[in-house]
Amino acid sequence: MTASAIAVSATALFTLTGCFPFGGSDEGGPFPGRSGSQVANTSIETLRGASSLTITGTVRDQGKPIKMDMAISRSGDCRGTMTVDGEGSFELIRNSQYVFLKADAAFYRTQMKDLPKEQADAALAQLPGHWVKSKANAQDSKDLAQLCDLGELLKQFEKSAGARKEGVVPLGGQQAAKLSTKTTDGTEDLYVATTGKPYLLKAVETGKEPSEVSFSGFDQPVRAESPTGDVIDSDG
Repeated sequence: MTASAIAVSATALFTLTGCFPFGGSDEGGPFPGRSGSQVANTSIETLRGASSLTITGTVRDQGKPIKMDMAISRSGDCRGTMTVDGEGSFELIRNSQYVFLKADAAFYRTQMKDLPKEQADAALAQLPGHWVKSKANAQDSKDLAQLCDLGELLKQFEKSAGARKEGVVPLGGQQAAKLSTKTTDGTEDLYVATTGKPYLLKAVETGKEPSEVSFSGFDQPVRAESPTGDVIDSDG
Protein backbone atom coordinates (compact mmCIF):
# COMPACT_ATOMS: atom_id res chain seq x y z
CA MET A 1 0.00 0.00 0.00
CA THR A 2 1.21 3.52 -0.81
CA ALA A 3 -0.14 6.91 0.15
CA SER A 4 0.96 9.12 -2.73
CA ALA A 5 -2.59 10.49 -3.01
CA ILE A 6 -2.19 12.37 0.27
CA ALA A 7 1.50 13.28 0.09
CA VAL A 8 0.60 16.34 -2.00
CA SER A 9 -0.75 17.94 1.16
CA ALA A 10 2.80 18.39 2.43
CA THR A 11 3.47 20.81 -0.40
CA ALA A 12 0.03 22.40 -0.23
CA LEU A 13 0.56 23.18 3.42
CA PHE A 14 3.58 25.36 2.76
CA THR A 15 2.28 27.52 -0.05
CA LEU A 16 1.54 29.96 2.76
CA THR A 17 4.25 31.98 3.35
CA GLY A 18 -8.63 43.45 19.34
CA CYS A 19 -5.86 44.98 17.35
CA PHE A 20 -3.43 47.69 18.53
CA PRO A 21 -2.21 49.31 15.30
CA PHE A 22 1.28 50.57 14.72
CA GLY A 23 0.72 50.91 10.97
CA GLY A 24 2.99 49.96 8.11
CA SER A 25 5.96 52.05 9.21
CA ASP A 26 9.30 50.41 9.86
CA GLU A 27 9.41 52.32 13.15
CA GLY A 28 7.67 51.48 16.40
CA GLY A 29 5.97 48.29 17.49
CA PRO A 30 7.81 45.19 18.73
CA PHE A 31 10.25 45.15 15.79
CA PRO A 32 11.35 48.80 15.39
CA GLY A 33 13.44 49.68 12.38
CA ARG A 34 12.53 46.50 10.52
CA SER A 35 10.15 46.19 7.61
CA GLY A 36 7.26 43.74 7.58
CA SER A 37 9.11 41.54 5.08
CA GLN A 38 12.24 41.50 7.23
CA VAL A 39 10.22 40.40 10.25
CA ALA A 40 8.44 37.73 8.20
CA ASN A 41 11.73 36.35 6.88
CA THR A 42 13.23 36.27 10.38
CA SER A 43 10.19 34.36 11.67
CA ILE A 44 10.58 31.75 8.93
CA GLU A 45 14.30 31.32 9.65
CA THR A 46 13.50 30.94 13.36
CA LEU A 47 10.92 28.29 12.48
CA ARG A 48 13.57 26.42 10.48
CA GLY A 49 15.83 26.43 13.53
CA ALA A 50 13.36 24.53 15.74
CA SER A 51 14.27 20.94 16.56
CA SER A 52 10.57 20.06 16.55
CA LEU A 53 7.16 21.67 16.20
CA THR A 54 3.46 20.94 15.87
CA ILE A 55 1.47 21.95 12.80
CA THR A 56 -2.32 22.25 12.99
CA GLY A 57 -4.86 23.67 10.61
CA THR A 58 -6.61 23.33 7.29
CA VAL A 59 -5.18 23.74 3.81
CA ARG A 60 -6.75 23.10 0.42
CA ASP A 61 -5.56 21.19 -2.60
CA GLN A 62 -7.61 21.98 -5.70
CA GLY A 63 -10.41 23.19 -3.44
CA LYS A 64 -10.42 20.08 -1.26
CA PRO A 65 -9.94 20.74 2.50
CA ILE A 66 -7.13 18.86 4.22
CA LYS A 67 -7.01 18.99 8.03
CA MET A 68 -3.73 18.30 9.80
CA ASP A 69 -2.49 17.98 13.35
CA MET A 70 1.10 16.75 13.23
CA ALA A 71 4.00 16.91 15.71
CA ILE A 72 7.28 16.57 13.79
CA SER A 73 10.93 16.51 14.86
CA ARG A 74 14.00 17.25 12.79
CA SER A 75 15.21 13.69 13.47
CA GLY A 76 12.17 12.36 11.56
CA ASP A 77 9.98 11.28 14.45
CA CYS A 78 6.36 12.33 14.08
CA ARG A 79 2.87 11.64 15.30
CA GLY A 80 -0.44 13.08 14.22
CA THR A 81 -3.62 12.87 12.22
CA MET A 82 -4.78 13.96 8.79
CA THR A 83 -8.25 14.13 7.23
CA VAL A 84 -8.73 14.61 3.50
CA ASP A 85 -12.25 15.77 2.66
CA GLY A 86 -14.15 12.92 1.01
CA GLU A 87 -11.14 10.60 1.14
CA GLY A 88 -10.97 9.54 4.78
CA SER A 89 -8.60 10.07 7.68
CA PHE A 90 -5.64 8.41 9.31
CA GLU A 91 -3.30 8.54 12.29
CA LEU A 92 0.42 8.32 11.64
CA ILE A 93 3.41 7.48 13.82
CA ARG A 94 6.97 7.40 12.54
CA ASN A 95 10.10 6.65 14.53
CA SER A 96 13.63 5.59 13.61
CA GLN A 97 12.56 2.02 12.85
CA TYR A 98 8.95 1.91 11.71
CA VAL A 99 6.02 3.77 10.23
CA PHE A 100 2.60 2.99 11.75
CA LEU A 101 -0.66 3.88 10.03
CA LYS A 102 -4.19 3.55 11.42
CA ALA A 103 -6.79 4.62 8.87
CA ASP A 104 -10.52 4.46 8.40
CA ALA A 105 -12.38 2.57 5.67
CA ALA A 106 -12.89 5.70 3.53
CA PHE A 107 -9.14 6.24 3.32
CA TYR A 108 -8.51 2.64 2.23
CA ARG A 109 -11.30 2.78 -0.35
CA THR A 110 -9.62 5.82 -1.89
CA GLN A 111 -6.21 4.19 -1.92
CA MET A 112 -7.49 0.90 -3.35
CA LYS A 113 -9.94 2.19 -5.94
CA ASP A 114 -7.87 0.75 -8.80
CA LEU A 115 -7.43 -2.70 -7.27
CA PRO A 116 -9.56 -5.68 -8.29
CA LYS A 117 -12.75 -5.71 -6.23
CA GLU A 118 -12.01 -9.04 -4.55
CA GLN A 119 -8.58 -7.87 -3.44
CA ALA A 120 -9.88 -4.51 -2.21
CA ASP A 121 -12.76 -6.13 -0.30
CA ALA A 122 -10.36 -8.48 1.46
CA ALA A 123 -8.16 -5.59 2.57
CA LEU A 124 -11.16 -3.52 3.68
CA ALA A 125 -12.32 -6.40 5.85
CA GLN A 126 -8.97 -6.47 7.65
CA LEU A 127 -7.22 -3.09 7.77
CA PRO A 128 -9.52 -0.21 8.85
CA GLY A 129 -9.15 0.74 12.50
CA HIS A 130 -5.98 -1.31 13.00
CA TRP A 131 -2.38 -0.18 13.19
CA VAL A 132 -0.38 -1.30 10.16
CA LYS A 133 3.40 -1.41 10.59
CA SER A 134 6.08 -1.14 7.93
CA LYS A 135 9.81 -0.48 8.05
CA ALA A 136 10.66 3.21 7.98
CA ASN A 137 12.98 2.72 5.01
CA ALA A 138 10.55 0.56 3.01
CA GLN A 139 9.53 1.81 -0.43
CA ASP A 140 5.82 1.79 0.48
CA SER A 141 6.55 3.99 3.51
CA LYS A 142 8.29 6.79 1.65
CA ASP A 143 5.18 8.80 0.72
CA LEU A 144 3.96 8.85 4.30
CA ALA A 145 7.47 9.52 5.60
CA GLN A 146 7.51 12.76 3.58
CA LEU A 147 4.99 14.14 6.03
CA CYS A 148 7.57 13.61 8.79
CA ASP A 149 10.51 15.33 7.07
CA LEU A 150 10.61 18.69 8.83
CA GLY A 151 13.62 20.01 6.95
CA GLU A 152 12.10 19.18 3.58
CA LEU A 153 8.72 20.67 4.49
CA LEU A 154 10.21 23.95 5.64
CA LYS A 155 12.14 24.28 2.38
CA GLN A 156 8.77 25.13 0.81
CA PHE A 157 8.84 28.55 2.46
CA GLU A 158 10.04 31.38 0.25
CA LYS A 159 11.22 34.82 1.29
CA SER A 160 8.51 37.35 1.94
CA ALA A 161 8.18 40.44 -0.25
CA GLY A 162 5.81 43.34 0.35
CA ALA A 163 4.59 42.29 3.81
CA ARG A 164 3.15 45.21 5.77
CA LYS A 165 2.99 45.59 9.55
CA GLU A 166 -0.65 45.64 10.62
CA GLY A 167 -0.47 45.74 14.41
CA VAL A 168 -0.18 43.52 17.48
CA VAL A 169 -2.95 41.04 18.27
CA PRO A 170 -3.58 38.47 21.04
CA LEU A 171 -2.98 34.94 19.83
CA GLY A 172 -3.14 31.81 21.98
CA GLY A 173 -2.34 33.60 25.22
CA GLN A 174 0.50 35.70 23.82
CA GLN A 175 0.99 38.76 21.63
CA ALA A 176 1.78 38.44 17.94
CA ALA A 177 2.74 40.93 15.26
CA LYS A 178 0.44 40.71 12.26
CA LEU A 179 2.05 41.02 8.83
CA SER A 180 -0.14 41.23 5.74
CA THR A 181 0.61 40.82 2.04
CA LYS A 182 -1.80 41.41 -0.83
CA THR A 183 -2.25 38.53 -3.27
CA THR A 184 -4.00 38.34 -6.65
CA ASP A 185 -7.27 37.21 -5.04
CA GLY A 186 -6.93 37.92 -1.32
CA THR A 187 -4.34 38.29 1.41
CA GLU A 188 -1.66 36.32 3.23
CA ASP A 189 -1.38 37.16 6.93
CA LEU A 190 1.51 35.99 9.10
CA TYR A 191 1.52 36.20 12.90
CA VAL A 192 4.91 36.40 14.61
CA ALA A 193 5.69 35.99 18.32
CA THR A 194 6.70 39.31 19.90
CA THR A 195 8.31 37.79 23.02
CA GLY A 196 10.96 35.11 23.20
CA LYS A 197 12.12 33.77 19.87
CA PRO A 198 10.29 35.39 16.92
CA TYR A 199 8.63 32.20 15.72
CA LEU A 200 6.03 32.24 12.98
CA LEU A 201 2.93 31.25 14.96
CA LYS A 202 0.20 31.31 12.35
CA ALA A 203 -0.32 31.77 8.61
CA VAL A 204 -3.70 32.59 7.05
CA GLU A 205 -4.44 32.84 3.34
CA THR A 206 -7.71 34.13 1.89
CA GLY A 207 -8.92 33.84 -1.68
CA LYS A 208 -9.97 30.97 -3.91
CA GLU A 209 -8.26 28.36 -1.71
CA PRO A 210 -8.30 29.74 1.85
CA SER A 211 -5.93 28.10 4.31
CA GLU A 212 -5.01 28.50 7.96
CA VAL A 213 -2.16 26.77 9.79
CA SER A 214 -0.68 27.29 13.25
CA PHE A 215 2.72 26.36 14.64
CA SER A 216 3.38 25.46 18.28
CA GLY A 217 5.23 22.96 20.47
CA PHE A 218 8.63 24.32 19.48
CA ASP A 219 11.55 22.12 20.59
CA GLN A 220 9.19 19.82 22.49
CA PRO A 221 9.69 16.03 22.47
CA VAL A 222 7.59 14.16 19.91
CA ARG A 223 5.90 11.06 21.30
CA ALA A 224 6.58 8.52 18.56
CA GLU A 225 6.61 5.31 20.58
CA SER A 226 5.47 2.22 18.71
CA PRO A 227 1.84 1.35 19.51
CA THR A 228 1.16 -1.85 21.40
CA GLY A 229 -1.57 -4.44 21.01
CA ASP A 230 -3.19 -5.33 17.70
CA VAL A 231 -0.60 -4.35 15.08
CA ILE A 232 -0.55 -5.76 11.53
CA ASP A 233 2.95 -6.21 10.12
CA SER A 234 2.82 -5.38 6.41
CA ASP A 235 6.36 -6.71 5.93
CA GLY A 236 5.20 -10.18 6.86
